[in-house]
Amino acid sequence: MAKKDFMNLMKEKTTNLKPSLLSSEEHIKSQITILQELKDLIPPLTPDELQQLEQNIIKHGVKDPLTIWETTTSIAGIDEQSLPVYILIDGHNRFSIVQTHHLDFRINLVHFASMSEVKDYMIDHQLGRRNLTPEQASYLRGLRYLQQKNSRGGNQYATDQENVSETLGKEYGVSSRTIKRDGEFAAGLEKLTSEFKSAILSGKQKLPKTSINAIAKVKTKQLFHTPEEVQNAVSTSVFPEEVSARQQLHLEIKSLASGPLTDETCETLLQRIQQYRQLL
Repeated sequence: MAKKDFMNLMKEKTTNLKPSLLSSEEHIKSQITILQELKDLIPPLTPDELQQLEQNIIKHGVKDPLTIWETTTSIAGIDEQSLPVYILIDGHNRFSIVQTHHLDFRINLVHFASMSEVKDYMIDHQLGRRNLTPEQASYLRGLRYLQQKNSRGGNQYATDQENVSETLGKEYGVSSRTIKRDGEFAAGLEKLTSEFKSAILSGKQKLPKTSINAIAKVKTKQLFHTPEEVQNAVSTSVFPEEVSARQQLHLEIKSLASGPLTDETCETLLQRIQQYRQLL
């Protein structure tokens, strides 16, 4: 799927509120709903970035409008009543600041057919920003990969999954292998509590990416709260496919090391050792 220009997409999805509808706008602003699953798609700001944003808003006001998804509670998955609802999809940090200081702000209404469309829109919008850390970009690309992979049948269609990783790789300028790794990273982060995940993505908490990727394969519905819980789960879990791969590489390395060490075998040996280390 070709990636649309963000501004053109905004024009397609946005409803401009005319001055005559000021009362309606004020009503919508008083009814803004925040969904945690969408808020979690917004990479957290560092304390310094948040403080700077707050100072700028207090001094200059909110320059950019907050983006609101106008939908129903049934489409948003809140309940089955199909009541009107206005969900914040961009501007969570700004909204928190204006609420604290009782400041005014503008809004743009956007329309989507499903929650999946909203998430794709939000992910693309965040990836279009320049202040993302490598971990934040990896997480967002991984979420996009997981969403598209699951929409094509989960684990049943390997060819489709390969096409998804290749397509997204070209779209974001990375390899298909990187996209798959991003998917593991995102799946692992989704097994952490919201606070723990936010702390990792903001840089407040450190946890090896290999450990996060590993817990993506841990079969549990329990969310992890601390690095210690993650490391314990990883150390006590066995992943048969990885054990098998390590065993095969171990045998190949032993075979190469016991034979004549030509330039070619030495180069192959170094490659196999590197592959072995990546599986540890």
